[in-house]
Amino acid sequence: MEHSCGIVLFNAKKILLLKYKGGGHWDFPKGHVEKGESETETTLRELREETGISNVKLFSNFREKIEYSFRRGRSIIKKQVIYFLGETEENNITLSHEHMDFIWANSDIALNTVTYQKSKSILNKALLTRKDMLNV
Repeated sequence: MEHSCGIVLFNAKKILLLKYKGGGHWDFPKGHVEKGESETETTLRELREETGISNVKLFSNFREKIEYSFRRGRSIIKKQVIYFLGETEENNITLSHEHMDFIWANSDIALNTVTYQKSKSILNKALLTRKDMLNV
């Protein structure tokens, strides 16, 4: 099974979505765990590599897991992705070669833009968690 980590990243009330090459799907920044890395180290490294954002606050009360399978050539690959919730004040994005585009979207646009249902579910959980945190 492949293991990756990603982040639902907020800037004020906007959520960062990336458009991936090789299919053109919209999703959150994420990537493979490298040997010796913790989940949060992977998350922050992938965010920095994919967007240039390095100033992030991670919230300890959000860790969500999804699992899915996909085809790579003739093989079926099982994948697990752990998502974290974070916030940044940075707006400028420097896209990596893996991506075609990005948007900072409000919650309604983000929910309509994210391609995969499991990612929509992660986004809904992140929105509820963030709302609860802001109401404390």
